[in-house]
Amino acid sequence: MMETMSLMGILGYFSIKDIREKQIGVVPLIFSAIAGMLLHLRFERITIWSLLGGIGVGLGLYGISIATREKIGKGDALLLAVTGIFLGFWDNLILLWMASLVAAAAGLAAIFIFHKGRKYELPFIPCVFLSFLMYLALIANGGLS
Repeated sequence: MMETMSLMGILGYFSIKDIREKQIGVVPLIFSAIAGMLLHLRFERITIWSLLGGIGVGLGLYGISIATREKIGKGDALLLAVTGIFLGFWDNLILLWMASLVAAAAGLAAIFIFHKGRKYELPFIPCVFLSFLMYLALIANGGLS
């Protein structure tokens, strides 16, 4: 429960930063990673291999960010590495998948409803936050076992 509430706060904070400033700070990101590691050491809800795999999801996204000349933000990728500390490999992969679907829907809404152009930069972290809330609702209702 403590990990869930912490991650919810982290994603909420970074969502606001992403919307307002279109970037996130490195120092708060590092503190978030440290908090995740300390909570992991205290509760050990996931294996170390799952934790490392969860971080790997974010680092893989970081590699894609570099390869695409930051079409996907490096900050977004590093935040997914932090969520991997909290969630582990499979749950972080599910979160990334869900966030991608939410971002696609938001992108379509931006184009067709709000008449934004192809070059419009959609903040991704709010999509991750919304996806995390949806993920929690699915778990609470027995949707993901």
